[in-house]
Amino acid sequence: MNRPEKRQLPRLVPGEVPRGTLILNHGGKSTIIESVRDISNSGMSLSINELAPVSQKVSVQYAGSGVNMEVFGRVAWCNTTASIEPDSKHPGKFLMGVELMSPMTLFAMLPKRPH
Repeated sequence: MNRPEKRQLPRLVPGEVPRGTLILNHGGKSTIIESVRDISNSGMSLSINELAPVSQKVSVQYAGSGVNMEVFGRVAWCNTTASIEPDSKHPGKFLMGVELMSPMTLFAMLPKRPH
């Protein structure tokens, strides 16, 4: 099942999460980001282990390779993997869209997949 595309800006797909730690800080909790699905000029989508409420303020923090950085934003949407990808091998996980104030700063730190 294909979902209709709602995003107006093009997506950039990073390679693997770089060595180090990529963390989502939300509601007084810190959750390790398992994977970054994509990044655009307005935000990113990512995979995490727990649900976060829409509109909650968040930050994405990266620490590693001699770099420490943090970008801020809010949760745009959050759903179970199974509700978005019915054939997913990880039905207990969550996919989240995060609207970031400066996503390209974060994207600059992530390795890119070759075309």
